[in-house]
Amino acid sequence: MKRKSNIISWIAAGFFAVACLVLPNRAVAGMAVSPMQQWVTVKPGKDASFSVTITNVDRGFGTLPCKVNVDALDFTVSPQGKISFDKDARHSRSAAEWISFEDGEFVLEPGESKEIKGKVSAPYGADGDYWAAIMIGLGNPKKQEKGINVNLRTASGVFVHVERRKYAERASVIDANVALPEFDPVRNSTNSPERWKGKVSNGVDPNENFAEEPNEWQASQQGEQALKINAELKNDGLVAFLTNGKAFLYDENWRRVASIPLYSKRRRILPDDTRCFTGVMSQPLPTGKYKARVVFESEAEHSRKITKDIEFTVSNELARQWAGNFTFDDIQTLKIEPQELKLTLTGGRFTAARFLVANQCLSTVSIRCRLESDSALRSASQSNSALPEGWLELKATEFTLNPNTRRNIVCSVRIPQDAEQGEYSGTIHIEVERSGLTVEGQDNVELHKIPICIVIK
Repeated sequence: MKRKSNIISWIAAGFFAVACLVLPNRAVAGMAVSPMQQWVTVKPGKDASFSVTITNVDRGFGTLPCKVNVDALDFTVSPQGKISFDKDARHSRSAAEWISFEDGEFVLEPGESKEIKGKVSAPYGADGDYWAAIMIGLGNPKKQEKGINVNLRTASGVFVHVERRKYAERASVIDANVALPEFDPVRNSTNSPERWKGKVSNGVDPNENFAEEPNEWQASQQGEQALKINAELKNDGLVAFLTNGKAFLYDENWRRVASIPLYSKRRRILPDDTRCFTGVMSQPLPTGKYKARVVFESEAEHSRKITKDIEFTVSNELARQWAGNFTFDDIQTLKIEPQELKLTLTGGRFTAARFLVANQCLSTVSIRCRLESDSALRSASQSNSALPEGWLELKATEFTLNPNTRRNIVCSVRIPQDAEQGEYSGTIHIEVERSGLTVEGQDNVELHKIPICIVIK
C-alpha cells in the first residue's frame, strides 16, 4: 500500500531501530553504526555537537567503495511500541530540522570508518525533550535482474534535551482493565457447548456472554485461560522517562493475594506518547471479589508512583473451571542458555557474548541482571582471579517477558591491552519475578546464576 508520506515501519532491537533491506543474492556492502542512540543536551537558542561513526564492514573479494548519504528524519512510536519513520511529516517534538551535518554525502572504502560530526541548533523557545533519526543510506539504489531496488539503511537515534529548568515527570493511567480467563467446553464430565467470557473495566462488573462452540478445546498455551491486566500509560510531561509497571491483587479486605509484572515492548515513553502494558497470570484465584491496583514507577531518583484501581469478581463457575484446567507447569518453565559463559581471548580484544532467557510458561515474568561484586567474586573462586571491573558490561539489565517469549542478553567484553595472562571468574545474577499468588505478601522471586570464565592468553 502506498501512502503520500512514504512511511517506512520497522521493529527495532533495544530502544531504537536498525533496518536493512537487502537482495536475496548479494548486498552492495555491510555497515556498522555507533552509537545506535545518544542524548544531546543543549541550552535554548544554543548549539551542541554530536557524532556518529560509520564503518563499511564488508571486506570481501570484489567489494567496491560505497557512497553514503546521511539525513535527519522523524520517527514515532505507537502505543504498542512499533517504530515508524516518516520522511515528510513533522510531529510536535521533532528535532529533525534542528540537525545539520558537516558532511552529509561521502564515499567509504571497504573496511573504512568515518566519524560524522553533527550539530543541533535548538530554538530559543524549545523546552524539554525532542528527537529525530539519523538515517544512513549505504550504496546507490540499483535495479537488479528481478526489478528489486537495493538499499541498505541504518537508523541512529538522536534525543535532544533542551535544558531550560529542572523537570518533573508527569504521567497518568488513561485506561486499565482486567480480562478474566476464557474457557471452551469443559472436558470430562461436562459436555456443555457454553463458553464463558468476561471483562472488567474500571470497576464495572463483568457481563457473562455465552456462545456455541461445540466439540473444540483451545490450547492453554494461547493464553486464553489466564487473567490479564491491561493498562495504558501517558507521558503528560516534557521529558522522556523509563518506567516499570506492576499489578497487585487484593481480596475484598485489602489483603494482598497476588502480584503480576507488566510487560511493554519499550519502557521508555517520550513526551505526549502513550504506552500499553500487559500482565498475565495463569495461577487460579478462588471465588470472591477482588481489587487490582496497577502501579507505575519510573527509574528517576525522585519519581512518584502512578496508580489505578480496578474491581472484579471471580464466580463459582469460573473458579472451578480455572482450577480444573491449571497445571504447575504453566508457571515454572524458564530457560536460560548457555548455563556458563567461557571465553578465550587476548589482550586488547573486544567482543560480545550472548545468553538467552526464554519464558516458556503462561505468565509474565520480570528479569533483573547484574554482575556479582568484586569482593564476592574473590571469595567465590580460589584458583582464578576476580573479574576486573569494566571488562564486562550487560547491555540490558532489567526487562519483562510475556508468556512464550524470549530475549537475547548481550554481554560486551573489552579486554585491556596490558591484561595479564590467566583465568578470571565472575557471575551474572539473574533475578526472576513471576506472576502468581503470593505467600504472606511476598513476591515470587527466584535467583539464577551464570558463571563466567575468561581465559587470557
